[in-house]
Amino acid sequence: MRRLLNDLAAIEQHFAELTQGPKVFHDRERGNWSPPVDVLETETDFVLTAEVPGVLNSQIDVQVVDRVLILKGERSWEKDAHAEHFHQLESAYGSFERRFSLSEQIDVDGIQAELERGVLQVILPKRKKQPDDR
Repeated sequence: MRRLLNDLAAIEQHFAELTQGPKVFHDRERGNWSPPVDVLETETDFVLTAEVPGVLNSQIDVQVVDRVLILKGERSWEKDAHAEHFHQLESAYGSFERRFSLSEQIDVDGIQAELERGVLQVILPKRKKQPDDR
């Protein structure tokens, strides 16, 4: 029974792709996608990494507004869809925006970002403890 349901779901998906075309965007209505993000903590920093393959430095913006880290960018479609016939298209294209609230523990003036080989790395330094901090 489970296999029958899986087969029916696969047929439904193929039919949808035939009638609507391949999914180019994760969110079709807004044309947005959301890059996956990892955040890890070290003794001195929080390190945020976002997977943004195909995004150039000129296509990404990192800023802090009211203690909110904002990652905005766009991955452009560069293929001539009429010249090629895609059988499967899972990559997402278009604009994206991710927002992260920053705690008081983050020194917003020391934030640094670097984009290398499709990975955006944002270093969020921890605020230096003051003698009166607990």
